Amino acid sequence: MKKVWFLGLGLSLALVGCSDSGSDEANKEEATNATEENTDVAGELMDFYLNVTTTVNGVDIDLNGYEAAMAGDEPPAGEELAKLKESAAASATAAAEAVEGMEIPEGLGDQKEAVESFKSTLTESYNMKAEALTQEGEADFTAADEKLNEAENQIKAILDDAGLVSSSLISDLNG
Repeated sequence: MKKVWFLGLGLSLALVGCSDSGSDEANKEEATNATEENTDVAGELMDFYLNVTTTVNGVDIDLNGYEAAMAGDEPPAGEELAKLKESAAASATAAAEAVEGMEIPEGLGDQKEAVESFKSTLTESYNMKAEALTQEGEADFTAADEKLNEAENQIKAILDDAGLVSSSLISDLNG
């Protein structure tokens, strides 16, 4: 009788052990799939962010030059100012068009809508700068800079949600 009892106990332990290993494998597989999806989204987001900053930095050089000149000890005036403003306005328009034309990666899942909103906000900021540069006198970028701060907060939240370390969009675009 003791042999049957030990045999029953042994079989019970073996069955419990087998059933647990199967659920552990399923849990590991689910965790691996979730990690791969997060990695894919994070990679897509980082690629998109780097593409945005690289693309904008390639076309907003004159805009950054104008802002630097106006912040200098002796801001330009007269014809020099007019030339700077004209090239800065073209640069801001080109930056807005570049951002607007960028494709959002397909693999962003839940982040896609937030990225679209960020892209729209950044585009609006550059359009506002271009508009301000068409006005007489020194351009007032206050509203455009507020919009750029909003875009920076949006992208920081997006990157944080994906588990990425966020950097300063403003520094990356103006630096």
